[in-house]
Amino acid sequence: MRLLVITDGVPPEHRGGVASSVLVEVDELARRGHEVTVLVRRHDAGAPLVEDRGHYRLLRHPAPARGSRAYYAHPAATLLQVPGWLRSLVAREGFDALYVHSTFHAAAAVRAGLGERTVFRFHAPASLEVGLDAAGGKYPLVRAAGGLAGRVVADLTRRAELAAVNGSARTLTTSWYVRRLLQQVHPTASARVDVVPLAVDLDRFSPGPSERERLGLQGDPLVVTVRRLVRRMGLENLLDAFGAVVDRHPGARLVVGGTGYLAGELRERADRLGLPVDFPGFVAEDDLPALYRSADLFVLPTLEMEGFGIVTVEAFASGLPVVATPVGANPEVAGSLDARTIAASTAPADLAEAVLRGLDLREGLAARAREHVEQRFSPAAVVDRVEAALADVSAAQQRGASAARR
Repeated sequence: MRLLVITDGVPPEHRGGVASSVLVEVDELARRGHEVTVLVRRHDAGAPLVEDRGHYRLLRHPAPARGSRAYYAHPAATLLQVPGWLRSLVAREGFDALYVHSTFHAAAAVRAGLGERTVFRFHAPASLEVGLDAAGGKYPLVRAAGGLAGRVVADLTRRAELAAVNGSARTLTTSWYVRRLLQQVHPTASARVDVVPLAVDLDRFSPGPSERERLGLQGDPLVVTVRRLVRRMGLENLLDAFGAVVDRHPGARLVVGGTGYLAGELRERADRLGLPVDFPGFVAEDDLPALYRSADLFVLPTLEMEGFGIVTVEAFASGLPVVATPVGANPEVAGSLDARTIAASTAPADLAEAVLRGLDLREGLAARAREHVEQRFSPAAVVDRVEAALADVSAAQQRGASAARR
């Protein structure tokens, strides 16, 4: 098949679990012989509009540049400008199916009349994410403008989501939790929705020797988390819980990797509590596998809306056990290896108890983690289902075209 994969951005210019997972699926689709083009918005003004990446072609459509005043208006720009551009691209190149990972791009595809050949990968309700992050303090301009601005943005996002879901031929959610959330946020949605998890790069993330010395890490045991440093990730609770871990394991140390608006506040909290915590900031993509291999336990202390948690399967693939709160998809993803790794609640005391239990169980969990992720979250297992959805959409298009010619 000739496939057009559309997403908000891909590494190295755009970071994050979704961006990385998209390329894992793209690599597998290309390996299977499909001709894949990836379309993203151009984040940086100097980035080329066309780039050959070997097994796939990368296209960037014009968009407000990162750092410009118009940058945060990119959703509106996508809805207004991309449909015509996309219609011309598909007419010229004759893609069999579109595989879209961005809400506003999916809505743009529907506006362009391409919904019948679109498979929409629904990662999370963006309308809820915007509201939660705004309430946590991520968007100071929205906060300064008052609650009405936040509600307007969330409403526009919600409308785009519903148009994308109802207008696409197929919708794939990353977890049963996200599927339920989609139905709650959009009770009038009428589309078929299937659950297909995200895949992990098994070559990049794999068990291996510790690299603590190279990374400058110490601690016995060494507990890590890598998150956006925002309110809903629950990092304040993890810091509050870690004192009990140190009481049981005096040599324990915590590494909190990532960037975000809470960075200063979290550092102050750790200092005030007298905790052995390192804040390395952004963890480079090349160092992330080594960090997993060097740790004894990974913790996912989420407070709200964990749609999947790609870090969970990256850790599993590296032979690293994961402890998580009972929030969102954590029980079905992190808890799929062993339900005992899920805390009783998000409260610091329950989180501390789960971390201590995870440390007690870590050798047995580590021995099973790699095989578990190979069976459930490998590129082959996930793309089997993605490929089937794309093939169904392509076949329906061909049947429709044949009927129109008769």
